[in-house]
This record gives sequence, structure tokens and C-alpha cells, in this order.
Amino acid sequence: MTQFFRAKFEYFRNNLKQRDEELYYEAFNYLEEIFQTNGLQKVKELAKIYQSNIEEISPFIENATQIVCPSCQEVCCINKHGYYNFEDLIYFHAIELKPPVYKSVGNDSEPCQFLTPEGCSLKRSLRPSGCNWYFCDPLLEYIENLPEYNKFDDKIKYLAEIWIMMIEEFSNL
Repeated sequence: MTQFFRAKFEYFRNNLKQRDEELYYEAFNYLEEIFQTNGLQKVKELAKIYQSNIEEISPFIENATQIVCPSCQEVCCINKHGYYNFEDLIYFHAIELKPPVYKSVGNDSEPCQFLTPEGCSLKRSLRPSGCNWYFCDPLLEYIENLPEYNKFDDKIKYLAEIWIMMIEEFSNL
């Protein structure tokens, strides 16, 4: 990896925060150029594996959230967690999709723009990684008691490994 690429990678990884629309689009355009000029086939392969596997476990999570979330007093799905970070943008470029446009509306503690009365309006594979990796205590307690939990837990660990491999492969450019 060239020193310039490493510096840009670390800069975006460390500084791309919510509500910084200018930096978001700078990072997005930078990644577009990187993917066009380098191909990054292994990154794309890992992203596709992640995408299919996260969709595979989605029904398990959806079933659990339909039971746990309606009775919750505090909404976890808030604007603060509905932003795409730099790793998410790498993933989106690797699967050759653009993330949904995030509207910077309301404050960070308000319900996420993608949250509907039926749950999230985004397919699980298109959600910010923060949404996919976060499980509140009531949800976690519920799913830990389900017979399918061990299989789910193994799949989550596998997904984490794939995600890390994808980002490492990208950073090895």
C-alpha cells in the first residue's frame, strides 16, 4: 500500500463521522476511483459472501425484533446509529451499490429515518454496519434463549471474520 493510500485510508476511517456530508461524499468519490482503478476482486468476493450470509440470518433477527421491539420503552434505532462509516462505504462499493441517501434531519436521538412502524425499511444487507452489529440487552436476552441461538451466534462470528478480512484485503492495496 502506498503511503498516500494508507494516509487517506486512515484519515477517512478515523474521521468519517455522522452528519459530515462533505467528508462523506469525498470518501465516496475516493472509493469510487479506487475500485475503478484497482478492481479489488477479493474484496468484492468477500463482500458478496457477507451480503448473502447477513441476509440468511435476517429472518431470525426479524422474528426476534417483532416480538421484543414493540414493547420496548426506548427506541434503539435512532439517527445516531443510522450513518454509514468508511468501512460501510467500502462494502457498498464492493457490492457495486450506492447506499441510500441519508437525510440529515432531526437530532441524533430521534428515531432513524429508515425506521417505520413495521421496522427498518432497508434490507439487512444495506443497513449501516452499526445497525447490524448492535443488539440491545432485551433483544440479546431473548435470542440467547432460543434453540437456534448457537447456530446464529456461529454465523455472526463468521460474518465478523468476513467483514474484517474484507477491510484488511482493501487496506492491503
